[in-house]
Amino acid sequence: MSKSVYSLVLTDEIVRAIDSLAYRMNTSRSALIDRILAEKLSMQTPEIRMRNIMENIGSFFDDEIFRLQTVAGDGGMLIKSPLPYKYKPTIRYSVELLREDRYLGRLKVSFRTQNMALMELMNDFLTCFANIERRHLSHFDGIDVVMQIDNDKMVRMLNKPIIKDGRSVSDPNLIAEAIADYVNFLDRAIKLYFENADNKKQAVSLVDSLYNERIKTLKVIL
Repeated sequence: MSKSVYSLVLTDEIVRAIDSLAYRMNTSRSALIDRILAEKLSMQTPEIRMRNIMENIGSFFDDEIFRLQTVAGDGGMLIKSPLPYKYKPTIRYSVELLREDRYLGRLKVSFRTQNMALMELMNDFLTCFANIERRHLSHFDGIDVVMQIDNDKMVRMLNKPIIKDGRSVSDPNLIAEAIADYVNFLDRAIKLYFENADNKKQAVSLVDSLYNERIKTLKVIL
């Protein structure tokens, strides 16, 4: 949706109330008024779509494993997961939805540790995972596996979701489930790799098999 500048005459008391609410919600006056009008008119703006997705996404995570934190604004969430490995590092998954772009959003994966051996192992996993994912998803039209790996960090662009037959997905709950499913799967893959880190060839094979099983039951692709 495009946006333009409009001149409106509003009651001062209403504007003060809007500004107060916008401050508490960490948004702007214009964004809040736009949101209120859209809800009143039952219109779907990018901001409403992102908020609906984020409101649903938390229900697809096990709170005994993950800690979720909503980022300021409608389109962000930080998800933390402990890694049962040496020094008990934390894996951080940052989901950011985009308002207007060819992609749904981006997923950032980082590893909170200063241990060089762990950082190297995480980098090995990310490189391995990127190769496996590109191979498995290369058969699907409309899906570009765009990843950027920098040491122990990865940014994965999230494609606009499609079903295996190529149909697009617009339901916020299905999109939220697909994002959560991907993060849950990636978390399992990381932990499986680290559990078998003493035998890297076996670790890669196990992650590949795990991805192969995922593809068989996958409903929505990002």
